[in-house]
Amino acid sequence: MSPPSPSRGRRGTERSDCGRKTFAARDRERKRLAPPAGLTRRDIAEAHAWAREACRSRGIPVIAPIDSVHVQPWSTVLRVPTSGGLVYVKCCGPTQAHEPRLTALLHREFPGLVTEVLALHPTRPWMLVAEGGKKLGEAYSGDELLRKWREILPRCAVLQREITPRTDEIIAFGTPDRRAARLLAGFADVVAGEPAVSGQRPDRLTADERRALTSVQSRVAEGLNALAALEIDDTLNHDDLHQNNVLVRDGRMVIFDWGDACVSHPFLTLAVTLRFASQQTGRAQDSAEIAALRDAYLEPWSGRASKRELRDAAELGRRIGEVSRTLTFDAVARAYPGVIDTYPGGLAGSLRRVLALFG
Repeated sequence: MSPPSPSRGRRGTERSDCGRKTFAARDRERKRLAPPAGLTRRDIAEAHAWAREACRSRGIPVIAPIDSVHVQPWSTVLRVPTSGGLVYVKCCGPTQAHEPRLTALLHREFPGLVTEVLALHPTRPWMLVAEGGKKLGEAYSGDELLRKWREILPRCAVLQREITPRTDEIIAFGTPDRRAARLLAGFADVVAGEPAVSGQRPDRLTADERRALTSVQSRVAEGLNALAALEIDDTLNHDDLHQNNVLVRDGRMVIFDWGDACVSHPFLTLAVTLRFASQQTGRAQDSAEIAALRDAYLEPWSGRASKRELRDAAELGRRIGEVSRTLTFDAVARAYPGVIDTYPGGLAGSLRRVLALFG
C-alpha cells in the first residue's frame, strides 16, 4: 500500500532558518536514528545485522550507515550502502507478509520485469533487493510517461497470463484471494463494518450511503459474472500499479511493491493504473490517451475475445478493481488502527469511489 501523495497528504516543505537543519534534514535524521513504525528496536537491530550478513555473503560488504527511507506500519524499507552500490531491505508487516516470497518467485520467472531479490530472511517476511532506479513518475511526465505506460502494460499482461498456473502457490504465500465469490463476500463485510473502522471521522459514510452501497453489491456481482463469461482465468493482480511502483534505470523498467497484490480477474489491475495515469498526466479517464493505455494492456489478450468484448471487460475490470481496493483499505485500517487517518477520505473515501462508479 502506497503512502498518500505529498500533494494530498502531510506537507514536506523545506525551510532553512539561520543555519538550522531543514525540516527534511531533521526528518531524515529522525528516520535514521529511531526504530521504524511497526518494528521494535530489537527488530531493527536484527534487520541491520541480517542486512550486513546477507551483503557480506554476497561479496558486497556494507560500507556506510544503514538508514530508513520508507516507514509505515505495514512495511519499512532500509537503504543499505555497499561496496557494490545501494541495496535495500524491505521488512513487511502482517498485511504484506506475502510480498517477499511472491517477489522472489516473480523475479525468477520474469527477471527483466520485476525487482531483483538478492536474499530472503529465513523466518521473517523480509527481503534484500537490488537498486532498481528512479520511480517512473519522477523520471517521466506527460506524453513521455504515457509512452512508458504503453510499453510496460502489455508486459504486465503477459506476466499475468504466464503466472496463472502458479495461482495456488501464490495464494499459499498468503496473497489475498479475491476471486469473485470471496471479493463479493469481502466487500459486503467491508460495507457492514465501515462504521466501526471510520469511527467518528467527520467524513465517515452516511446511513444513506451505506444503504446505497448495499444495493451496489448486486451490480458488482453482475459485472463479475460478465467477466467470468470471457473465460479468462483469475491470476495475479498487482492492485497498486501506478507511477511510483515502477522503477526505471537506463531505459529498463521493473515493477516493485507487490504488497497489495491479490488473486483476482486480471483486468482489475486497470483500476489503479488508469486512475493514477489520468491524475498524473491531466488526461480525462475517457480520453483517447488513457484509452490507448487500456488497449496496450489488452493486446496480449487479443486471442481470447473480440476487441469490443475485451474493451467492455476492461471497463468492468476498472470499476470492480476499486471494489478490491476497499478490501485493502479495510485490512490496513483493522491491522494498524489510526493509520488510515493519514489518507484523505479514509475507507469511506474508497467506498464512495465505488458508489460513484456503480451507484
